[in-house]
Amino acid sequence: MPRSFRAAALLAVMAMLLPVLAQGQVLTKDGDPVVAVTDPAQAVPAGKTRAKAPALKTGQQVLVLEEKDGMVLVAADAPGPGAGLFDAYRYRLPLAAVTPLPGKTHRDRPAWLPAPGTVASARRDVVAYEQGDAIFVRSGEGPPRRIAKGTQPALSPDGARLAYTPEKGAGLVLVSLYGGDKPQRLGGGKEPVRQKAFCPDGSKLAWLVDRHVEILDLARPGATPTTAGSGLEPGAALQGFTKACDALVLHNGDAVQWLGLNGTLLRSVPAGSFTNGEEGSSSDQYVPSPADANLLLVAGTTRGTDAYHRWANDTSGALYLYDAASGTNYRLTPRNLAAVTPAWSPDGKRVSFSALPDAPPNGPHHLYRINADGTGLTDLGPGFAPSVGTRPQ
Repeated sequence: MPRSFRAAALLAVMAMLLPVLAQGQVLTKDGDPVVAVTDPAQAVPAGKTRAKAPALKTGQQVLVLEEKDGMVLVAADAPGPGAGLFDAYRYRLPLAAVTPLPGKTHRDRPAWLPAPGTVASARRDVVAYEQGDAIFVRSGEGPPRRIAKGTQPALSPDGARLAYTPEKGAGLVLVSLYGGDKPQRLGGGKEPVRQKAFCPDGSKLAWLVDRHVEILDLARPGATPTTAGSGLEPGAALQGFTKACDALVLHNGDAVQWLGLNGTLLRSVPAGSFTNGEEGSSSDQYVPSPADANLLLVAGTTRGTDAYHRWANDTSGALYLYDAASGTNYRLTPRNLAAVTPAWSPDGKRVSFSALPDAPPNGPHHLYRINADGTGLTDLGPGFAPSVGTRPQ
């Protein structure tokens, strides 16, 4: 057998025998991949605990904190009761000396990821966001425009109308960004509105207030809000409308629920079903895609990097896409961003979100945009809690 063929055959055999972390699906815990050690002899203790670090064992499960140049930095069990990740034993070893555990999280690029939208469509995006105590709106690459004091903006899909929670008083305010209609004060009761969302075709606006959801049919002039759900958990959060505009998605307690517009419970799924069985946090989000009924945009609580933990001393966050057809998810954001408050573009091709980067420490939240397949990450400058509409051509 010629030498070139022998070499090729050897490489093929090695490719089948050596565990490769960068392919397939992996189990994760708090956002980090879980792997089993297959060759502990190659592990070298690292970090402040290296002098006391015991030898790893074959089959021992560890968390992958970093993967670079064919090597991984892993964290083993913490050395004592009550110890956290940053007190755990750490080791460096070759990527080939660990193998991933089967889970729901892809490390390769699944076929179900949405294709990126065009540059032209991104330039037509209108973004509303918080900065300080005010709501701002920026159209395309133009300068931001201050609208009013308030929080939690929501834009209609065509970018023409804005709903927000005013600084003072109950309910919400609905305004036209291009003149015409006078601002409307909506929402009953004495409580401020916590979340709000337009349906994908722009015909309805829903909001959560005082443990119930109200819906306004914007296609019917003079219509009054109707109640779609009541008796929700105190920390319940409205996630948005389904693609067909025929149901609402809520994070209610430990479950993600689908409610009919008449308040009927259509489906209730444990929140851990969208990750790897992790219960997550009440602040996690599960935002339905406006373009694909199978996709949920998940903002989940994760462990931060060492740099983030040193100055924030808090958990971090990451964005995932969950595909109901395959039952798997795919991480969109890098570990050096604590990503929160995601919002879809109306075509389901882009995601805007706010995040705290590792550096500089203690900096303000910035707005970011990323394609829904995890490419094209762009820093848009300071801001928080974005909502996106797209001007028609």
